[in-house]
Amino acid sequence: MDLHYLKIFYEVAKEKSFTKAASKLYINQSAVSIQVKKFEEILNAKLFDRSSKKIKLTYTGEALYKMAEDIFDKVKRAEKEISRIIDLDRAKISIGATSVIGEPLIPRLMKGFSKAHEEIEYELTIGDKGWLLKLLKEGDLDILIIDEEHINDPNLEVITIEKMPYVLVSTKEYHSMESVAKDPLITRRNIPNNNEAIAAIEDKYRVTFSSKINVNGSLEVIKGMVREEIGNVILPYYSVHKEIEKGEFKVIYKVNDVKDGYQAVITKDKKSLIQIIKFINFIQDYKIQY
Repeated sequence: MDLHYLKIFYEVAKEKSFTKAASKLYINQSAVSIQVKKFEEILNAKLFDRSSKKIKLTYTGEALYKMAEDIFDKVKRAEKEISRIIDLDRAKISIGATSVIGEPLIPRLMKGFSKAHEEIEYELTIGDKGWLLKLLKEGDLDILIIDEEHINDPNLEVITIEKMPYVLVSTKEYHSMESVAKDPLITRRNIPNNNEAIAAIEDKYRVTFSSKINVNGSLEVIKGMVREEIGNVILPYYSVHKEIEKGEFKVIYKVNDVKDGYQAVITKDKKSLIQIIKFINFIQDYKIQY
């Protein structure tokens, strides 16, 4: 299959217009039409339904378009990677992370990684999962560090790094779970594991957290509310380990039956890059004691 013909077909299918494809490819429209027809002859298959007034793909055309999209996405990522290496004359890694992972973990991870691998430069992007996954697929990021997510994409590889228990933390001292339950509990209702951890404590101690404050978004806002003694909170250990180590937060209860971890996500075409291998090996060896 000639990639020149495939590229022309791909642009017509993507733009849904022979005119727009011609403009993008800097060739005239008649040349585009001729070469698409030649491509169909080579493949011995109709790619466009010419009975329709609008640009419409046949079943074969739809299948080929999806494959072509994957091919040209990989070409674009390869071009970006080579340009980056040439510009820097050294390895570089672009890392994306959600704020839940980024705020508590990334500073320590990157401090250790930089010390272990001074030869690798890096840049960080913090954002929401959907946006980060888009950047990863487009080749603008090399790897994502995210809280657990079910990802079903044949072009992505998901590596679970570590699972840790949920912990109920506070700045106060308590003598019983009954007294803890009387104080407000900061919750994250949109996180299933968080709800399971709350239920596990309520079932074990036969208590009910009657006063709940739901907070979505920033982990630092939640921690700030705990510091101000507005309420207590149940979070994965990795997200509060720094405050626990400093003695800022006290662990009231560890929910060993409910655990949460974080994952590394990469595109399969980049998993053999040496800087990616070194970074994944480092974060897999990085352990938080609890």
